Amino acid sequence: MLRALLLLLATAALLSGDAAAGTGSGDKPTPPCSPPDRAALLGFKAGITADTTGILATWAGDDCCGGGWEGVACDAATGRVVSLRLESQRGRHMAGAISPSLGGLEFLESLVIRDMGRLVGAVPDALSRLTRLQQLYLEGNALAGGVPGKALSKMTSLRYLSLAGNRLEGPLPPELGRLRGLEQINLAGNRLTGGIPSSYGNLSSLAYLDLSGNLLSGVVPEFVGQRFKSLALLDLSNNSFSGELPASLYTLRDLADLSLSHNKIAGRIPPQIGSLRSLNSLALDDNLLAGPIPKSLFGLPKLWRLDLSKNKLNGALPDFAGGGSLKWLDVSRNAIGGQIPSSISKLHGLERLDISRNRVGGVIPATMAAMASLEWLDLSSNAIVGRIPDNFTRMAGVRHASFRGNKLCGRIPQAAPFNRFPAAAYAHNLCLCGKPLPPCRKIS
Repeated sequence: MLRALLLLLATAALLSGDAAAGTGSGDKPTPPCSPPDRAALLGFKAGITADTTGILATWAGDDCCGGGWEGVACDAATGRVVSLRLESQRGRHMAGAISPSLGGLEFLESLVIRDMGRLVGAVPDALSRLTRLQQLYLEGNALAGGVPGKALSKMTSLRYLSLAGNRLEGPLPPELGRLRGLEQINLAGNRLTGGIPSSYGNLSSLAYLDLSGNLLSGVVPEFVGQRFKSLALLDLSNNSFSGELPASLYTLRDLADLSLSHNKIAGRIPPQIGSLRSLNSLALDDNLLAGPIPKSLFGLPKLWRLDLSKNKLNGALPDFAGGGSLKWLDVSRNAIGGQIPSSISKLHGLERLDISRNRVGGVIPATMAAMASLEWLDLSSNAIVGRIPDNFTRMAGVRHASFRGNKLCGRIPQAAPFNRFPAAAYAHNLCLCGKPLPPCRKIS
């Protein structure tokens, strides 16, 4: 949700004048597009070998501003092209390459070529001539080669950069550190290697950094928290980053979305993480983190998603006195012991709870029945004893539940939804009985 909002705000900030682009004020006619701009656009069209979107079929006639050229917006006063937006819908695509001729659109402020799928070749170095460009989105294509750092560093007005979802390889270019006005970098979903260059510490305006889904390695630099004071989103997931969580991260007061999942991050989660008061989503799953879960996490007033699964966390589950905003809590596949605290009922908005594959013992607290929003409950593969509380039938919204692999005994609550789950949900316990398992024996 945050990602979409940031992208929407970036686009709106740049293109707020597009509604008036291509139209005049009063009775004054809009000037036609300049011949160099028209030639640059036709050069791009010539490099496209197939177009199932139908966009380029509208590029006909002499006037690319007032002639109905889809995706093209011009300055209403000068007739120069200031925006080019080509976005796929319903799986349609363009095939071919991005022509260097687009470098001739010298007044261009926004260039978006998104989700075309079959645009191949490199990002043209000629785009370096676009010194007025503020937004460059070439995402969801099949572009190859490296990230053209030298060319991008010449776009001195650039604020928003996304080359996500391509086939780019090689290291992160240190030259991007020269673009001190950058507010967004999204290079996710490529094949980039190496570490984060130290020059990126110059990007003090950065609010959005997404490098997920690459082959990056090394430590998460301390300057991320020291210099990126406006950072709202940091996604380094699905890489091979190692080391510990940098202490500087906990000073980022605007950070709302933090994902370091599927890496090799080790060490402990310190209590200072409770300083991230703006945090909405925290994903640290599938790492090498150890030690207890800090109680301070459940005092974060805006946190709705917390995923700490697939680590080496131990100790007991903390008290859940806070955490009322949580909707998703996954601590599965760790070494957590102790028992489920009765204060878990304070998570009244929780929709998904997964504590499976740990070492949790004790009984299931009856207070959990107050969790009326719960839809997914997994307590499997632990050492829980006692019985499933009868009042669990109050949780009528549960669509999935698993209690298998514990030491439970007694009658399964004989009302929906718990008598409708498959037998596998209750398997491998001591002596559970009742539908969907065999009926309980009467004691004479």
